[in-house]
Amino acid sequence: MQKRIGKHIKKIALISLINGLLISFLYGAGLLTPLENWSYDARMQTMRADRQPDANVAVILIDDASLKALESSLGRWPWPRSVYAGLLDFFALAPPKAVMFDITFTESQQNTDDDQALVAATAEAPFAYHATRFVLDQADASNQHQLNRPLPEQFSGTFSLNLRYGDTQIDGLTSLQNNNFYLPFEDLWKSSAGIGVVDVNSDKDGVYRRVRLMHRYQDLVFPSLSTAALFDQWEPSEIIKHDGKLHIGERTIPLDSDEKYLVNYYSEFKAYSISGIFAAIQQMQNGNTDKLIVDPREFENKYVFIGASAAGLFDLKNTPMDASLPGVNVHASITSNILQNDFLQQAPTWLTYVLIWLLIFITVYGIFLGKRGVAQALLPIALGVTLFACAYYLFGQNWVINLASPALGIASSWLSSFAVLALTEGKEKQRFKNMMSQYLSPAVLNTVVDNHEEFAKAGIGSKERITVLFSDIRGFTNMSETLPPEKVVDILNHYFSDMTEAIFAEQGTIDKFIGDAIMAYWGAPVKMERHAFHAIRAAMQMEKRLVNVNQWLTNQSYPTLAIGVGIHTGHAILGNIGSDTKLDYTIIGDTVNLASRMEGLTKQYQTCVLITETTQQDVKDEIVCRLIDLVRVKGKKQPVRIYQPLGIIAEMSEQERRAAEQLAAIAQQAFDHYLARQWHEAASLLAKTSLDFAFDMLNQRCLHYMQEAPADSWDGVFTMTSK
Repeated sequence: MQKRIGKHIKKIALISLINGLLISFLYGAGLLTPLENWSYDARMQTMRADRQPDANVAVILIDDASLKALESSLGRWPWPRSVYAGLLDFFALAPPKAVMFDITFTESQQNTDDDQALVAATAEAPFAYHATRFVLDQADASNQHQLNRPLPEQFSGTFSLNLRYGDTQIDGLTSLQNNNFYLPFEDLWKSSAGIGVVDVNSDKDGVYRRVRLMHRYQDLVFPSLSTAALFDQWEPSEIIKHDGKLHIGERTIPLDSDEKYLVNYYSEFKAYSISGIFAAIQQMQNGNTDKLIVDPREFENKYVFIGASAAGLFDLKNTPMDASLPGVNVHASITSNILQNDFLQQAPTWLTYVLIWLLIFITVYGIFLGKRGVAQALLPIALGVTLFACAYYLFGQNWVINLASPALGIASSWLSSFAVLALTEGKEKQRFKNMMSQYLSPAVLNTVVDNHEEFAKAGIGSKERITVLFSDIRGFTNMSETLPPEKVVDILNHYFSDMTEAIFAEQGTIDKFIGDAIMAYWGAPVKMERHAFHAIRAAMQMEKRLVNVNQWLTNQSYPTLAIGVGIHTGHAILGNIGSDTKLDYTIIGDTVNLASRMEGLTKQYQTCVLITETTQQDVKDEIVCRLIDLVRVKGKKQPVRIYQPLGIIAEMSEQERRAAEQLAAIAQQAFDHYLARQWHEAASLLAKTSLDFAFDMLNQRCLHYMQEAPADSWDGVFTMTSK
């Protein structure tokens, strides 16, 4: 690992630095704000869908149904202001804490009686709050004399937060300075319990996410419609903006860097159609108070907002929660947030930068130093999923972290890291792949190439339990001496091609070609559970493919071939062995030597495939094997039982399986009698078979020992004196 870190540390540092600077610049310059807004809106819709507003906030809507239902009695919009006087009288029956009109009454109507009716009802309703507007207009010829006018002194003294509760201390606010205003007509604001500013501004993409809770005009500060009644309830002696928060007495409300409040929307309020209220008023005027459509007691001690939802009144707002949310719901949501302390906490800017740099580094580090292949692809996905899960969970806890910038950092560093890997390591990997392709099957090759650095290190070895196969062409030396060289090469190339396909089909690794011999192994470099099974299956396929090879040789007028295959399972040393200039990825050890001896024994017993007892034990539940002999090979003191594979159980018919198992049972019983010096019993069993060469050898031994018993030290082991 340390070598890998040393090799890649410069790349990791450089890629992390470039991506970190790039994403940080894009974030700092606000270029990622559209993506961030999109992710924020998605979280709002998902995590706030079931969140309920405060039960003490109610909304009354002038909806399309109301406009249509009341057109015959009230005429077309705008309605006479006297109808709102009746509305206030209705609420006075069970007074709410506040009734806030999100409707501007800036100019007197022609019918002054209607205006005076509203003024009188407002004066008698200590809970009535009316809307005003403070705006920042661009100067032009038509309005230049309207800008920066002084407010009426009485209005300022009555409604500004500076003076309404005495001399309130207001510090730290540097919010946008407005230069124009639109007040309710004079008699109305003079009779109002309070006023609230209704102006809200959308973000650059037209979505209303953030609003001002207070609005400045010249040196005075006025509350928004959502906070006017709350300020009157609190009567604060100081209002201070500090550390990104608005401190109103003992209360704290979070603000962003632009002194705006991030509205925590609700999916819906309990809304009443204003036509239902008017219908209830009509019922009471008719003396029918038993079954009111809307009971005024439903609004007792509540904060009631009155606004429009009808499309034709143009007060629908595009918000994260709803693209056509009634504007009055913006104000109602803020009031509900404050009543429930349901505030969204925006994570500090420094945390976003930390997330950007940290996730970029983890991504680059993981791609360069982690395991190749699927893990490299899954790491950034896992990081992204974790980031999204955390962002959504925290949003549910009212914490807002920036999501788009860190996510883009993961994506950019992922792509750039893979690009660098492709450019710098692609050629090296291709050279390694070309070299190893002649030894490994395609399935094994892909895994090895993905970890080529580990397999390509010189001097690094490991001890592995593997299965080794040796094969050899019998009598090929004599054959090659009688044939022209080009024919010898032609025969070997055709033979090796078929044998290689058989080995690769079972995911084996070809270690080397030694003249006419093949050395292969299973279980490394890629580990597999059933390496003995795959090795034997490859050997049996080699035997079958030899039939096709011999057919081709016959067609070419070449002599046919016979082969022997020896297999043994055990531990061997695996690694790159050689010098710094010439390496072979190979295996060494007694396991290799014994497999080679098994191949030599095939000539002695005139069978194509022989395996050791160790290998047979690994496959005894899958392959029927016949005991051949107990031998002590040259160079070994310990004897070894050798077996001949008869067939793969899963690939044989029921009849074939029974025949093979019967033959294996006879061989085992006959050999047990043989070792027990029960020569007659062994020979009797062997007589029940069609004696092949191996059985005939055992039978001849039994007949010999019937005539001349062996010495007392005889152990039944046949000792080989040659390879």
